[in-house]
Amino acid sequence: MKKRGRPRKWFTWTLEVKVDRSWVADGFDIKNAEQAHEYFASILPYAFGDEFKARVVSRPPRTEIRKAQGYKR
Repeated sequence: MKKRGRPRKWFTWTLEVKVDRSWVADGFDIKNAEQAHEYFASILPYAFGDEFKARVVSRPPRTEIRKAQGYKR
């Protein structure tokens, strides 16, 4: 979306989210940009979807996530 015919100028915050292992065991995992966007939409309730962007820069290894969730592999 453009404001007054000009492209948007973005500000960037780089966030690190740390959660206790029990969260991962209970299913917490942000796998991709779509999930990251949905997560941040829930904490930015007045922002329109095109007013912010979210992406996953890095995440724990899938094997470690699955192990914490009780899977053998």
